[in-house]
Amino acid sequence: MTRHSILIVDDHPLVRRGIRGLLQAQPDFQVVGEASDGLTALHLVEQHRPDVVILDIVMPVLGGLELLRELGQSAVKPRTVVLSLHDDPAYVRQAMRLGAAGYVLKHSASTFLVAAVRDALAGRFFSSCLMPSADSTAPALAARQPVDRSELLTSEERMVLRLLAAGVPDEQIAPKLGHQAQGVPRLCRNIALKFGLSEPAQVREFAARWVREN
Repeated sequence: MTRHSILIVDDHPLVRRGIRGLLQAQPDFQVVGEASDGLTALHLVEQHRPDVVILDIVMPVLGGLELLRELGQSAVKPRTVVLSLHDDPAYVRQAMRLGAAGYVLKHSASTFLVAAVRDALAGRFFSSCLMPSADSTAPALAARQPVDRSELLTSEERMVLRLLAAGVPDEQIAPKLGHQAQGVPRLCRNIALKFGLSEPAQVREFAARWVREN
């Protein structure tokens, strides 16, 4: 029997434990590692070369959308399945554009996650949150009120936006955050991905608008 290797990436230990138990109940699945952030996940992908990476969107250090982008550019290209609390169709489309092979809502993981992993392995896209609910009269997700994307921001990303909106020069932001200089561009890339900006250079202009609205 072929055993498919899987890496779990989520910053909540209880979530990782639940996912591990669900997957290891499948005789052909093997969990080869866990990570609590995207940066650690990149190292584990290089080390274990898993067939599938299951990842959250909101994580410290390196978020899920940025992790998808990095995996898409790496030599190792595992299939990826997003497991998220957020059901805004915009996030599903963005995850697809970044190469995700599946998108499953956390509250439906016990029902759909195994199927999503199997579809990913077979080269098919699976999304539980775009499927009708058990109640056939329930509206499709696309008709629902979208979530506030600001909920996806980490505390550091919020601080970057406020500093940019205040006109703080780029070279002064890293010291205020206690970061090395190369950390600020990464945070700006994360912000750009989460808000659908075409490039990180747009973040400063966006920051002023975001602060006014928040």
